[in-house]
Amino acid sequence: MNLSAPQCLTTISLWRCGLDREGLHIVINMLSKLAVRTLLLDGNPECAGYFHLLLTEDCTLTSLSLRSNKINCTDIAPFAAALSSNKSLTNLSLHNNSIEDDGAKHLAQGLRINRTVLTLNLSGNKITDAGIKALSDVLTTLNLTHEEIVARRKLISENKSSLAADEARVGSGLSAAGRLNRFDSTPTFGSSPSNEKYSRSVSHKPPTTPGGRTKDRPGSNSRTGSHTALDKKGKGGASGKGNKKQDKVEKPGTKDGRKSDLGNKGKDDKRKGSRSGAADAKKGNIKKGTAGKKFQEEKEHETPQPEVVEFSNPLLESNMSEKEGKIIVPGNFALTCLNLNNNGIGDMGITYLYKALHFQENSTMKRGVKGLLRLTLKNNKFDQEGRHYSELVDIMTRRDPFYEQPIIEEDQSNLTAQT
Repeated sequence: MNLSAPQCLTTISLWRCGLDREGLHIVINMLSKLAVRTLLLDGNPECAGYFHLLLTEDCTLTSLSLRSNKINCTDIAPFAAALSSNKSLTNLSLHNNSIEDDGAKHLAQGLRINRTVLTLNLSGNKITDAGIKALSDVLTTLNLTHEEIVARRKLISENKSSLAADEARVGSGLSAAGRLNRFDSTPTFGSSPSNEKYSRSVSHKPPTTPGGRTKDRPGSNSRTGSHTALDKKGKGGASGKGNKKQDKVEKPGTKDGRKSDLGNKGKDDKRKGSRSGAADAKKGNIKKGTAGKKFQEEKEHETPQPEVVEFSNPLLESNMSEKEGKIIVPGNFALTCLNLNNNGIGDMGITYLYKALHFQENSTMKRGVKGLLRLTLKNNKFDQEGRHYSELVDIMTRRDPFYEQPIIEEDQSNLTAQT
């Protein structure tokens, strides 16, 4: 296998190539040198117990397909443990394997902390109601274990120490600025004692116009108290009375009856802009004045970008509660698509799923988070005419407009009787 692959390689497919443990290590070594996003290792059952080695700390995979690899509960346990701390994988397919209820429980443990997996395909396995209960519990709330509580306290203390260090750096910066401006004679904001430490570093400047001139007088860059006193003396002396010509306020852009450079500056800019616009119009064969309209039309027709919701570490979740000495945090609301076709799910499993989705629909999570939006349950053992299944279909219809309800075939005897 050639390890000098191009750096632009983003997808690798090794379907049914007889990959063994040694070959998998070569692939892992190659992935560490590339930025591969999609990896397909379908039909390589000899590597079933070593796929967890793919989920390293520097893993760049976003889509991983492990279909038809005969993965059992023993093989999935280390993979689920590695999935718990992975922060890149968003699409995982485990279709057509040998995952039973114990394997589903391992995956549920991996999804407790993981908030990056959006799509999970578990179709074609051997999951029954017990495994569905473990997956459904993860979608509602989580009772933190002792190890997770210890990790939570550690993270909180680390965040507090980093915040205190940031505040210390900001405070040292303010004190340094205060020492530099200690002898600054310019007026400052804040005359009260509470604002004294900020008044040394923040100096007051008069408001300016877009041309860079102050609002006190056009064409001047600063106004101090001494300038104001000199103007009063020049206009009217001590009595404040002066000539009418001197009392007249000079208009912006005029000086002694003549137009100044400041007054002509705006017109010159307009002339330059019109000339450059005309030149651009000639170069692009575009009529004058249409460039701005086209830009505005393109801006109006831009498709709005979907709101991206970022999930924080569930151990640092602020929306928590305490009940009977246990810390309860919201479950996994990041998983949006779950495929459970061709398993052994019965009526009890449907009840577990209905309760989980009912909880997600009525929970008060942060804005933009909806939880599971797509759920497929074809070819299972539950009664499609059951109450909980019909209610589950109603919930998914409201949450997913593309949900397809399974078609129930009518008996031929009923059709002949009606005719």
